[in-house]
Amino acid sequence: MTPVRILNGSRELVGIYLEPAADAPPQHHAVLLCNPFGQEAIRAHRLYRVMADRLAAAGYPVLRFDYYGSGDSAGDDADWDLHGSISDAQAALAELLRRSRALRWSAMGLRLGGAIALETARRAAQPAQVLLLIEPVLDGRTYLDSLAASSLVALNRGYGVRWPLSARLRHTMLPAPQAEALGFAISPACRAQIESVAPSCLLPVPANRLNLLVPHADATLQTLAQADVHLPACATVANSDAKIDWATDSAAATAIVPMHWIRHLTEALALPAHA
Repeated sequence: MTPVRILNGSRELVGIYLEPAADAPPQHHAVLLCNPFGQEAIRAHRLYRVMADRLAAAGYPVLRFDYYGSGDSAGDDADWDLHGSISDAQAALAELLRRSRALRWSAMGLRLGGAIALETARRAAQPAQVLLLIEPVLDGRTYLDSLAASSLVALNRGYGVRWPLSARLRHTMLPAPQAEALGFAISPACRAQIESVAPSCLLPVPANRLNLLVPHADATLQTLAQADVHLPACATVANSDAKIDWATDSAAATAIVPMHWIRHLTEALALPAHA
């Protein structure tokens, strides 16, 4: 496990690079882990750490990192935006491939990290082998609405009866509801970027295989069909089989690690490149 400094122009990022375990057969296949946004990234930290450890133990070089304006990277949370994070992921991918000298690469992204992984693969010079998108954001507007609702639930829980009764408290704690989500700033430009995320972003598929793990596979397939998005044969949609709301306190302990997600990724990575 090696801390790494990644430069994306003037944006300084911090990451953790894991070399393949010495006793594992080398896979020559690098894996990039793309974080979700805000509180969801905080609450998914243990998932990413365990996933990186398990992948390295199986022989894969892995890089997990923080976008500019998040985690341990430079910048304030107000500096975070979707387009910048995609650019950061491109820089992280270049660093991963430089360090690992891997012949192939794949990526995983949870929630909004799925959109980042997808667009990073689309911009990459070398096609991805596998993209695993776990409960990805496929409708940016609905996603922002859900974050706003979660913010209200958290504040109501924290302040109890005072929250609906005190206009002063509401103005102090949530003066601009559209400009933040669970304590993380969202600029107007960033909001517009997230709102642009739609089912059509899945096409064309920028990888040899696209695997989507979603809460309700049938509902997702119906949503895609209604949006006239028809996935090619290289794409699969399956149930995530986990009931985790990453934007609420139910995931705050960060000890939640659905091990079947890790097995799903390692099995997908182990398939032949032409499969």
